[in-house]
Amino acid sequence: MFKKYSIYLAAALLMSASACSDDLDVVIPEPDTITFNEVAMPSRFTHVISDGGFSVSGVNFNTVKSGTQLAAGFCMSNRSMRSFVWKDDEVSLDSIRYSVWTTRPNTTGNYLVCHVSGEDAYFTLDKPSVIDYTLVANTTWNFLGMNYGEVYTATDGGPVANPNVPNTNIKNIWHTYMPGGAKKFGDNDYLTLTAKGYRGGSQTGTASIDLACMKGHNAANPAWNYIAAIWYRFDLAALGEVDKVVFTMDSSDKDDAGQMRTPAWFCLDGLQIRK
Repeated sequence: MFKKYSIYLAAALLMSASACSDDLDVVIPEPDTITFNEVAMPSRFTHVISDGGFSVSGVNFNTVKSGTQLAAGFCMSNRSMRSFVWKDDEVSLDSIRYSVWTTRPNTTGNYLVCHVSGEDAYFTLDKPSVIDYTLVANTTWNFLGMNYGEVYTATDGGPVANPNVPNTNIKNIWHTYMPGGAKKFGDNDYLTLTAKGYRGGSQTGTASIDLACMKGHNAANPAWNYIAAIWYRFDLAALGEVDKVVFTMDSSDKDDAGQMRTPAWFCLDGLQIRK
């Protein structure tokens, strides 16, 4: 009896080992995550605007350049500026225009800055794929404008010394220098980013996320009251299998002609593409 039991036990262990061996042979697909840290940058706290766009791991990003500036599409950045500027010049504005806003200094390394204009803010994929999600955030330019308006002291109740210029009495110089100005966001205000998916020229779907959602804007969640100050997950799986994604933006802050006064800029990182 003991001998027969031993034979059954040995057989069971053999079958178990065989099953385990088979399980180890199963390959579970893992998503391709593009972090952009694989791209070499010339230095820290800088940005690079390529001529004619650039490609990373089979994803091709459109770039429209005007002089030294990004007129539309994408550029690479690793800036981490979290302050106003006090000069209306290109070097000063570049430090906030091409920087991501995060509550603490950004630690994600390289990321993309996008300027939305018409249908020129897009990327294409060499192989049609499902994009599970990406990470998005406000630029420092956007964040400061929505939080404080065009001039910080105008919304703060009086002259304020600039901490970036220590040991001086320089005041009233916290500006965002946005063309046409900008207002401080309040109830019902919003900044919405929308992604439109395409395959073979036909639209596959859309997805949206609010980079600012002030109290009362979201009908389903009227108590929401935030301006994004961290990287947010932007789910894109609803677009389906795509070979092109186009970004647009909309804001509650518009001029008399209906044009956005909030800068149409955002930051993107961590594309997760399903295998």
